[in-house]
Amino acid sequence: MRTFTTKDGLATNDVWGIYPTPDGKLWYLSKASRLGYIENDSVYAFESEEKGEIFNPIFSSQIGNDVVLTSSNRFHILEDKKWKLLANYKSGGLIAGGYVKNNEFSRFKTNETFDTLLVQDAKNNTIKTLAFSNVLERVHSRGQIADSLFYWVNDKQYSIINLNTLKFYSRSFQEEIGLETSKYLRINLINNQIQISGSGFVGILDSDLHIKNTYYIPEHLKAHFGFIDKSGSIWISTFTNGIYHLPLEKQSIQYSFPTETVTNINFVNNKIIANVSNKGFYGYDNSIREFVPFIIEEDYIFNASYIKELDTEYYLSKLNVRTVKNNVIREIDLSNNLYGINDRATQLVLYHNFLYGQFSFGINKINPENFKIESEYIQHGINQLLNFNNQLLVATSNGLKEFKDEEFESFRFDNTEFNKPILSIVKLSDIEVLINTDGFGTYISDLKTIRQLPKSEFLIVNNGFVDGTSIWLATESGVLKYAKLKDDYVLQMHLDVSNGLPSNNVNDLLVHQNQLMVCTNNGIAIIPKDLKIKSQLLDIYFDKASYNNQNITANNSIFSYQNNNNLSFTVTSIDFSEQLTNLSYNYKLFPLDKNWTATTTKNFNINNLKPGSYTFFIESNGIEKSLDFVIKPLWWQKIWFKAFMILLGIVFVTLVSRYFVRQSQFKKNQKIFQDKRLSELQLKALRSQMNPHFVFNSLSAIQYYIGENNFETSELYLVKFSKLIRQFFELSKENEISLSREVSLLNGYLEIEKLRFKEKLNFNIYVDPKLDTKTTKIPTMLLQPIVENAVNHGVFNKLENGFITLNFVYLDHQTFKVEIIDDGVGFVNTKKRENKNVKSSNVLKDRLHFLNYSEKWDIDYKTEELSPDLADRGNKATFLIKKIQK
Repeated sequence: MRTFTTKDGLATNDVWGIYPTPDGKLWYLSKASRLGYIENDSVYAFESEEKGEIFNPIFSSQIGNDVVLTSSNRFHILEDKKWKLLANYKSGGLIAGGYVKNNEFSRFKTNETFDTLLVQDAKNNTIKTLAFSNVLERVHSRGQIADSLFYWVNDKQYSIINLNTLKFYSRSFQEEIGLETSKYLRINLINNQIQISGSGFVGILDSDLHIKNTYYIPEHLKAHFGFIDKSGSIWISTFTNGIYHLPLEKQSIQYSFPTETVTNINFVNNKIIANVSNKGFYGYDNSIREFVPFIIEEDYIFNASYIKELDTEYYLSKLNVRTVKNNVIREIDLSNNLYGINDRATQLVLYHNFLYGQFSFGINKINPENFKIESEYIQHGINQLLNFNNQLLVATSNGLKEFKDEEFESFRFDNTEFNKPILSIVKLSDIEVLINTDGFGTYISDLKTIRQLPKSEFLIVNNGFVDGTSIWLATESGVLKYAKLKDDYVLQMHLDVSNGLPSNNVNDLLVHQNQLMVCTNNGIAIIPKDLKIKSQLLDIYFDKASYNNQNITANNSIFSYQNNNNLSFTVTSIDFSEQLTNLSYNYKLFPLDKNWTATTTKNFNINNLKPGSYTFFIESNGIEKSLDFVIKPLWWQKIWFKAFMILLGIVFVTLVSRYFVRQSQFKKNQKIFQDKRLSELQLKALRSQMNPHFVFNSLSAIQYYIGENNFETSELYLVKFSKLIRQFFELSKENEISLSREVSLLNGYLEIEKLRFKEKLNFNIYVDPKLDTKTTKIPTMLLQPIVENAVNHGVFNKLENGFITLNFVYLDHQTFKVEIIDDGVGFVNTKKRENKNVKSSNVLKDRLHFLNYSEKWDIDYKTEELSPDLADRGNKATFLIKKIQK
């Protein structure tokens, strides 16, 4: 809170009027030579354009952001830091009615008899004349309300003119609110409502300018002003007793016996009876909504009850016992009692056709016919009796007992031991009771087990009332309401003095229709059962806000970034709740926080914020405030510098990446070159493995003929072999040869083998005419091992004659197919007979792998059985050969 005095720039400390305007200024009024406003904790004061003038603004008005200083006959408005005189009317002749801020006209005047109002423009031309009697004849006040209404008000009536329509309204207080006169009349615009107040009342003007929602202020308060705030609360200002605050919920509460102690209230034979100490029993009259005397008793009151079986009401006090039956009141003679007082019963219940009455040392068994004591049973500390399902329950200071067979027996609950001091017992249902304790809360029991009523722990509970599925508790901390939820009860409402109770110490209560009647040592409060508890929080605001000890304001909200910076906020509330508790706030710092965070602290500290634009939001009970501020980045934190560094980083990464890519490509190319070189060496090694193999087979054939003494055949064989071997040695140095030379080589080889096998071997070589055998290339010695296998492992093992077919088929300009077909025993039978793998096949697989890896050839090879269903299955080997062009 901040206090402004002459030390801060005020012309005087005697300030008797303030006007807050929408632009955030607080204008102050006093009798002084310098007046102005307070803005952002700074005082601004301005003088009149007439040097030395002293203002006496008793009729001032606020219109929007402007304030018009108005005395009896002078009008000023602030322009260029000076109070400019708008009008000055002297007494005599036409009397000024007031200055008006309006586009169409600027002033009012009256005639000498004050019964006519003249509406004039800036050139003193009269626009309209209105009847104006009985307005200015008495002491009055006047002023403009917003830009559309102007008013005059005296002790008997108020008059208002609509500045837009020039319609004139005049209302008397007698007709509006039933008051002949009222003093200290004021009309104000508050929370977008036109409110009128005076001694004895405060109300709101409706659209027709009639008074509605009138609240009559008690005369003993000696109030001179009142207004209704935005929460609906009424504020009353008095001459000698300070300020009164009446919250909205209290306005609907009716109070009775405000200075009396009311101990009990209950239903007695469909009557509501309140026990008022030292005054008697009072009944509630629904027709006038007040308590009226029923039985006067100027001493301590005990209890009132109704025994349905006897159709009798009993009213017990310290000195008397009275009964009511058939509306006849009868007093029971207590003359034989000690000291002539009631020592028979402070409470009565019917049990086994006898009345049982609680007294100081136990209970009395009383004959209901003559009210004589039949028996006396001693039990100290009894607080209440209850006949529940034909069991006489006794609430004592040492737990719950049952009076049975003329003895007191303690209840033993199955789930726990219970010896708490009990103040009262209330029937909850046909099978359960409420047990209210002194300092241990309320329990629910079916007399077998017992359980605590939630959130009643450690409460002093004087009594309870069951209203359908709701439980109301009268406690030393106010009234608690519980609602049934499934099989249990939950706390739904807590009422105390802040909600209109006369005291937090509640003696008793009951619910009647839609009203809750609460008894206290300060009288009775009749409260709506569905009372809406409204927050008295009117506003929240930033009391302090700083960035590194620099204040954040609307005019100072941009700061340079600093390391280890600290942002600090302190929030203050305007809360008129009678029992102030820690207010709960929700806050977030945008754009860092997307969701609200709840807290009860008023101080907020945020550290190490990065440069940027921020908004701090604070919210409580639907009231939200925000504060904007900016943290400017340092030069190295600005976008252009960050963009430059990012660009520099991209260039650096690009150069480094290119270097490593080139190095990687170089190593990759080097590896490919080495792999190709290795493949060529391995191919040559494979061909060198194949040369001896072919020579061995050929020499074996020649040896065979020599062994047979067939010199002619062996000589022919040797000539062909020598020719073939010469071709082979010539081609062994080449990596690839033309298809024509390959066909010639295979033809020569098969002719040599035919000399060895004679008629057992026949062959045929087919070359597709589309194939250009001279230009089409094929890897050297690729087909010869497969042809050799067809001869030596296919036809050789066959009993009958064999046939080998070689097909060279054109596929496209880069690709051709080679088929090597034999009708021999087949590969499976060959394996069974030889029980080993053919070495040349493994050599072929390795060679094909290296040929494909060299990226010069794309060769696919597969084998399949020619006739799977025959004994001699034969074999078909297929090559798809593609020369890769670069």
